[in-house]
Parts: sequence; structure tokens; C-alpha cells
Amino acid sequence: MNYNLQLLKEVLSVPTKTYKEDRMVEYLTTWLTENNIEFFVDAYKNVYATKTDNIVKDENFFYPCVVSHTDTVHEINEIFIQESELPNAQDELKSSLFALDGNGKPTGIGGDDKCGVFACLTLLKELPNLKAAFFVSEETGCHGSLKANTGFFANVGYAIQFDAPENWMVTEKCFGQVLFDRDSDFFKVCDKVLTESMNQNFMEYMVHPYTDVYALRKSFDFSCINFSIGYYNYHTRNEYVVIEDVYNGIEIGKKMIELLGYNLHYKEKKDNSKNYSLWD
Repeated sequence: MNYNLQLLKEVLSVPTKTYKEDRMVEYLTTWLTENNIEFFVDAYKNVYATKTDNIVKDENFFYPCVVSHTDTVHEINEIFIQESELPNAQDELKSSLFALDGNGKPTGIGGDDKCGVFACLTLLKELPNLKAAFFVSEETGCHGSLKANTGFFANVGYAIQFDAPENWMVTEKCFGQVLFDRDSDFFKVCDKVLTESMNQNFMEYMVHPYTDVYALRKSFDFSCINFSIGYYNYHTRNEYVVIEDVYNGIEIGKKMIELLGYNLHYKEKKDNSKNYSLWD
């Protein structure tokens, strides 16, 4: 489990805030161009990427799709990445990253959800057939994903988002949307990977406030899941990222895709969000 630490630092160094995602969008489009990955940007500045090989794709072929959001809650600042030993959720000291501004003061590193952005880029680089969606303005209500491009998702079989803190959380219900059925092959595969890869004394299926897979479940007939990607103290100036937890989140996503394959993991769409408060 050895991923590109320099790329992680680069992504975390990009300043971005809700409604001010231009620099992150520019970073993504440059990276995708340099890596010869097909993409387009919609009118809302959502970025959609498709990595494909030359295998024959018929009506029974469905892409896995990985998901992250390009905004953070932090003000636009210069970001200087620092390394330190900081505690994970199990209170073990681990190699970690945090951020200082131009005045040497702590500033939010924006692991929520730049760690997710890094995870999506890493899997685009490694896997032969994959879609990735990078949505704007999640932090104030999933504005980008609620306007998701329907054509892009027409041949998506399931979605995996990397947007939960620490290293033990799995989203089962999000803003009223049940993301998957427990009696499905999708759940059986994902649960197997999660139980083998997360600390069993801590892993928990949870009800979370919104993230982008809530919006996708509201609009499309495929199963979704969201889980931890290694950021801590999120939405604060003392936010930090545990490198091992980021890498493990990527490994979990990769194993899920390898086992779920290029299939449609159907779940009927249902809009329950109007019946729930922010915290369900």
C-alpha cells in the first residue's frame, strides 16, 4: 500500500472554498490532460472523467464511479503542507500532514474533501475502466451533485464516495437516502471488504448528513457507499490528515471495485430527503 505522497501533498496545497473552486478545477483539468484521461466540465464547474481501455463494452457493461467534492469550508489562503506524528482514531501516533498559512499560523488543510479528490485521481491512474465525478459546492448543500449530468451516469453501475472523517465510518443512510440494500450483493461485497480492512472494534455503519452520494441516490437507480478517508478535526484550522488512513481508504475502494466489477448494482431511486432534518 504505497501511493503517491507527493500528489497527495499537491492536492492538499490547492486552495479551494465553496463557490471558489476555480483553482481546484484548473488543477484537475490539467492533471487529467497530462494523464490522457477523457473529461469534461459542465456549466456548474463539476468535472467528469472517464478512463477506459479497449475491451468491448456492450449494454451489460457498467462503469464503477468514484466521487469526491472540490470545495472546502476554509478561506482561500496560501497552504504550506507540514509533516508530523499525530494520533489516529485509535490514539496511535501516525505520519500525518497539516497546514500553515503564509504567516506560519495553522490553517485548514481541507482534507474534507481533498483527500477524496486524491483518492479518485489515484484510482483513475491505477484502474483500466473507471468514471470519476468531482462535484462543486457540497459543503452548503450538494449544489453540484444535485445538478449531476444524467448522460454521464447513464452507464454507471454503482458509486463510491470518499468523504467521511477518520478511519472507521461507513455511511448507510444520508439525509434520508438509504444508499444500499442490506440484502444485496453490493452490500455483501462492500461489507466483506470493510470488515477485512477496517478495525473491527471501531467500524460502524452510520446515519450522516448530506454528501454527494445522497444526491446521486436521489436521482439514479444504482447503489452507493461512502466511507472514511483519513481527515481529522475537519472544518477547523487544526484539521490534519493521517496518511495511512488515506491510503487504506483508497485500498478499500480499489478492492470493492475489483469484486463488484462492471455490473449494475441496482437500487430503486426514492426521494425521502424532504422527510428528514439535517441530522436525520
